[in-house]
Amino acid sequence: MSRHSTGLGGPPPPYETGPEPADRQPVSREPAYQSLRRSHRRFGVRATAVAVGGFLLYVLLSSFVPGLMNTSVSGHLTVGLALGLGQFVLMGVIVWRYLVHMRTRVTPVVRGLRGLVRHHETAERERTAFEARTAPRGEEYRPW
Repeated sequence: MSRHSTGLGGPPPPYETGPEPADRQPVSREPAYQSLRRSHRRFGVRATAVAVGGFLLYVLLSSFVPGLMNTSVSGHLTVGLALGLGQFVLMGVIVWRYLVHMRTRVTPVVRGLRGLVRHHETAERERTAFEARTAPRGEEYRPW
């Protein structure tokens, strides 16, 4: 008995997806959806660039300008320690801006698209129910 036939090893069975439901295809083609994706992607790229840039600046300053990083600001607080603690502030600002971005730009568009999907689903259900009521029923009119 092989490992594949017992399901105990080997690659998992391929994931098969059926055709995309008809009510979801128009939503991905909506200009609002495309705008939402672009806006979210742009924000993600900018936030990542700021975070990585801040970390990179800190590392480069620590490596190439140790005299500056060891300069005392107040007591035992050095410029390097202040910049290191500033990384937490930077992350907090990025998270705050992400939440503001989601609340002001993403959530309203998502609500509108959700309403559009519900409208498509309702229209599809009504169309199906109407076709079921008006379709001829072959079994009811059988000859004796």
